[in-house]
Amino acid sequence: MVEIISIGGENIIGCRIEGKIDTDDINKLKSITEEKLKNKKKLRIYVEVINLGGISIEAFFQDLKLAFSHYSDFERKAVVTDYEWVKKIAPIANRIFPGIETRCFSFDEKEQAVEWLKL
Repeated sequence: MVEIISIGGENIIGCRIEGKIDTDDINKLKSITEEKLKNKKKLRIYVEVINLGGISIEAFFQDLKLAFSHYSDFERKAVVTDYEWVKKIAPIANRIFPGIETRCFSFDEKEQAVEWLKL
């Protein structure tokens, strides 16, 4: 499940992942992305990964479609997690989406993640 959370900043989308991601979650992210793009040209995203319970195949393809259709609309992504394997994915994301700078932070560094997004 993806929960939209407030981080502050009109150009920042905040979300928390707990459990399995489904198409409703991706639709929620798509809706908030399109709404924020009405007022801002570039967005930043904050993601807390509490517990990742997988993603449905339909949601996976919807997420890819969303990512590629809004590729040039994002400039930074902060991922807050204590999962080491998620932290190892960040360099791969930077290669796939070189226009979006992605950094991982631990939960102890949550405040630094928010500050980095607001720079």
